[in-house]
Amino acid sequence: MSPALKARVIEALARQSRRNAAGLPLETSAVKGSGDGAKGRGGAAAALRRGPNKTEAEYNRLHLHCKGLYEAVTLRLPGGSRYTPDWVVMGDGGAVELHEVKGSYRFGSHGRAATAFREAVAAFPCFAFVWAVRGKGGVWSVKRHVAGSANGGPSGERGGL
Repeated sequence: MSPALKARVIEALARQSRRNAAGLPLETSAVKGSGDGAKGRGGAAAALRRGPNKTEAEYNRLHLHCKGLYEAVTLRLPGGSRYTPDWVVMGDGGAVELHEVKGSYRFGSHGRAATAFREAVAAFPCFAFVWAVRGKGGVWSVKRHVAGSANGGPSGERGGL
């Protein structure tokens, strides 16, 4: 990871930690009216939501031991789009893990998120990426992804998702 990128990530994590410690609402990358276009979802209501949903919160509690920072970093992808992972974790030794969490019910945004995730894995090999899906019955499928390998993106049903 380049020193400049590492400094930006550390600053974003520190800013999020200060907000958490002060009890302020979490910073999110949600922009008013930037919903996924699904009827009844996104828009002003989504922009006002300032924290993880129940599935994301459960993942942070069970798998990250409450050490995850919610939507603390936004990556600019090569095609001009952006990707904001659900959780960012700074591991021992300075390694940064980016976690994407999905529930068992597939919204239309699931496919777009999978595409952005695959692009981010390929564009930022300096990060460790994790794709987690909570299946029916509360069973978690958690997969690590590495750029340039056969598991470079989330896999599963419907066109490699």
